Amino acid sequence: MNLQRIIRGTFQKTLGFAVLVSLGSLFYADRPLQSQSIALSPEYQAALAALNIPVAVPTYIPDGFTLSQITINLCPSDIRQGGDCREGTSYQIIYRNPENTCLMIEAIGGGLGGPDSEFHYITQTDLLGEVEIRFGENPGDGNTPRPEQLTTPQSQLYNFPAIGRSGRPPYYAVRVEEQRYLCGNNTSISPLEFEQIIQSLVLLE
Repeated sequence: MNLQRIIRGTFQKTLGFAVLVSLGSLFYADRPLQSQSIALSPEYQAALAALNIPVAVPTYIPDGFTLSQITINLCPSDIRQGGDCREGTSYQIIYRNPENTCLMIEAIGGGLGGPDSEFHYITQTDLLGEVEIRFGENPGDGNTPRPEQLTTPQSQLYNFPAIGRSGRPPYYAVRVEEQRYLCGNNTSISPLEFEQIIQSLVLLE
């Protein structure tokens, strides 16, 4: 598979270092996503498949979100880990709605840790098994959320990166991004809808 051909010249090969692929022009798709559709064309899927890691994608996205950007960081197995390749090959799939709420699905090789959030709870998923959903101030005390908090949008909403049932990296995380990519505050996604997104993850075939 010719990844350079797939992404139409946006591929920049740097021998011995990470290959960072920013797919802004190729992966901007200003069309609404439908439930039960990952809204990735065969060309997009081929670029992700070229990473040679299991790629998790959602089969449910809330109404009004569009595919905004996909960024992949390709790290050949024969180079030293460091810099962009510190945690190995990775990717980010970003969806955005008219309110500028951003939903990001990502895979990373490691580097996990950090303090707990203000609130957290556990949910079960088919792909990742038991997953911890977190939101609120960070660091926090890891309190159990109240029922009414689960049905309204919350800040800093994400799941602690979870590994697939194979027990091998990468680790997968979904987050409502509020700090990067010019994303706004979360005004759209409640923890319960976020949970539905995580539970919809499947591996790209």
